Amino acid sequence: MIDPRERRKRAAEACRARFHQKPYKPGVRDCPLLALHDLRHVGVSVPFAKGLKWKDEAEGLRILKGLGFSNLYEALDSLGLPRIAPAMARTADLVALPTTHKLGALSVFMGNGAHLGFHDLSPNAEIITNLTDFVRDDLGPCAWRVIDG
Repeated sequence: MIDPRERRKRAAEACRARFHQKPYKPGVRDCPLLALHDLRHVGVSVPFAKGLKWKDEAEGLRILKGLGFSNLYEALDSLGLPRIAPAMARTADLVALPTTHKLGALSVFMGNGAHLGFHDLSPNAEIITNLTDFVRDDLGPCAWRVIDG
């Protein structure tokens, strides 16, 4: 069995290889797919994601609402992932980023204060450092532990 720390590292690196410096394109390279890629690599099953496809943000939002979620954060909560403070994130954990998008925005924590994600100021997935503004909702900070260890 793979050590959880090694699994985390491999998941984060798989996300970097697939998304880093590549352009945002809904349904091909976007926040939901970044998060799903990470979750699959750490071994978290996402049953409601099987077969989902979308061509633009509006369609993605309709699909999400059709599944009973108003945003990506509710979808992650439905998986039973524990919420954590963003400062407690470990490599491969998911952290919400401030955004103007109705779906929400997610990043993969890469370690050493760096996040991989899409944000409003860049057309590409970027490594983001020095984040000081994190998302909160009625349940608290929007960050999730994806694997123990």
